[in-house]
Amino acid sequence: MKHVGALIVKTLMVTLVLLVIMSYIYGYPAGDTFGLSLLIVGISYIVGDMGILRVSNNAVATLADLGLTTIAIWLIGPLIYGYGVPFSIAFISALIIGIGEWFFHKFVANGILQKEPSPQT
Repeated sequence: MKHVGALIVKTLMVTLVLLVIMSYIYGYPAGDTFGLSLLIVGISYIVGDMGILRVSNNAVATLADLGLTTIAIWLIGPLIYGYGVPFSIAFISALIIGIGEWFFHKFVANGILQKEPSPQT
């Protein structure tokens, strides 16, 4: 159940940022932006939050999420929208999401990845 709460928080964060930047500022369709958000959340939660953060630290995981999100918006965005997404828009969006990821990783590290105490014998 811990993962459900984390996924809800991450989905709200990513969706809000992308809706404001991609849809409100640059005019990309909101429904498509929501779909792109869900795709980014799914990929980055598995790769960045459950994978990289588990074996490294917050800085490394945040940089990985920044790169992954930039590439996803830039390369997958055109498949979803039907037309290109400039790299600059993808990077700005990912940078703002990355700021949120820094704090989200602290939440995940303390609440989800925290090691269970070993049973005393």
